[in-house]
This record gives sequence, C-alpha cells and structure tokens, in this order.
Amino acid sequence: MTKATEKPAVSAYTKEQICSSERFRDNRDILTALLAPEQTYTLQDIETILQDFKQAKIKEKVNGGER
Repeated sequence: MTKATEKPAVSAYTKEQICSSERFRDNRDILTALLAPEQTYTLQDIETILQDFKQAKIKEKVNGGER
C-alpha cells in the first residue's frame, strides 16, 4: 500500500478507559453493564452499542411471566 491509500490507525479503548471518560459520563452505567472487560472498543463500536441498547424493545417480566 502506498501512503495515499493507507487507512489511518483507529484507536481502541478498554472498558475501564471508556467508563472513566468524560465523553461517556452520562452513559457510564449502561456501558459498565454492556462492555466486556477483556475487549477493546473503537468510538464507533461504543456509539453502536449505545444506539442498539437505547433502541431495543423493553421486555418486562411480571410475576415470573412475560407481559
């Protein structure tokens, strides 16, 4: 590959880095629950995870059964 066609490096972050960042402060609880501690994530990965979670249909269980 020549320099003109090389893709720029994409930064990846750990769960700890993401959850302690100011950028994701408002979504810290969600990300703490959803991200795997041994995996790294790009900013696009994180945005996708948050979007999917926020758009997911809510399933409610009442007295052991689904509603």
